[in-house]
Amino acid sequence: MPYIIIGLIALSIIVYLFFKPKNKPAATQDYFISTQGQSEERVKKLDLNNASENASYILDTKRLSFPKPIKLTGEIEYKPDSEKDWVINIETLKPTSFTTEQLFKIFDKYWRVNYSAADVYGYSDKRKKWTYAIVGGDPDIYSKVQVAIDLVEIYDEESSTYDTKRLEKYITELKKKFKAFPVNLEFDGTIEQAALRGKKLAELKKEFDIEAVILLKSDKAFDGKLAWDVLQSVGLVWGDGDLFHWNNEEDYGHDQHFSVWTTTEPGYFMPEDIKDGSMNPTDLGFSFSVPRSADPKNVFAVMFDAVKYCQKRLGGTILDKDGNPFNEAKEKKYLDDLIEQMKKKGLTAGSDKALRMF
Repeated sequence: MPYIIIGLIALSIIVYLFFKPKNKPAATQDYFISTQGQSEERVKKLDLNNASENASYILDTKRLSFPKPIKLTGEIEYKPDSEKDWVINIETLKPTSFTTEQLFKIFDKYWRVNYSAADVYGYSDKRKKWTYAIVGGDPDIYSKVQVAIDLVEIYDEESSTYDTKRLEKYITELKKKFKAFPVNLEFDGTIEQAALRGKKLAELKKEFDIEAVILLKSDKAFDGKLAWDVLQSVGLVWGDGDLFHWNNEEDYGHDQHFSVWTTTEPGYFMPEDIKDGSMNPTDLGFSFSVPRSADPKNVFAVMFDAVKYCQKRLGGTILDKDGNPFNEAKEKKYLDDLIEQMKKKGLTAGSDKALRMF
């Protein structure tokens, strides 16, 4: 009887701790996930949702130009990316197939944690297409299986080298995984060839993984509430990552055209801190990834106009990413040259290839 009572007390404590309301404001919690709708409601409750001006005309999408994605018909097929993946075919020695359940057991948690640079694909005879093989959903049967190792992800950035032993490790583990099955491993090129491809891809990523940045810097801190109001007035939306964004509503390029952050701790904007006056940033950083941008030239022009509007209302000095006085002509030429170099290397800003690489 005493053990039952003790157990009930312990269970009650666990239930209380799990369901009790969070008294700490979200600003002091370590991590918080919410939908955009929840974020908007949070801002509304703090009465931070009404901008004093409407300058959203600055973020005019008519100033942007980028290709419209091709509308696909039928079910989407998911296959390895021949440009950045080293593909290993799990070739069966006799007519056989693998179920989703079998593949989940073969590519278990240990594999998914320690060999995360690889994706597993399977050919479904039922659906007549390739797809991801170890994801949730309806169970399936696969007559063919491929393991695709991301040659960019596996590159050792710290030592700037491409060690073939990293690839060999995957081969050794795959042989263990399929030891009980009558299969052969067939490779899309040798390990040395894969390493060379990976090195070139890593160099390409290093060369063009560049952010376009404009800083609005103040000698003294901006008033936090006014900065929040100004960013909302220009049409930016607070949300993802606790930053302000010009969201991209099109199905091309990155999810945001540009974002606004600050170097003032903690580097992002919590509405609770803005409301109580404890967050007064000394700068505002406007930026976007050039290779991921749907239209980097025109996005940059719009972003600069947004910065000028903010300067008009907040004051401060406009600087480049190195902290030097902003030179519009110089920055635009640099961006033009960068985009041209990307094209020469076969990269189009905002394309699927660019989104996969950067």
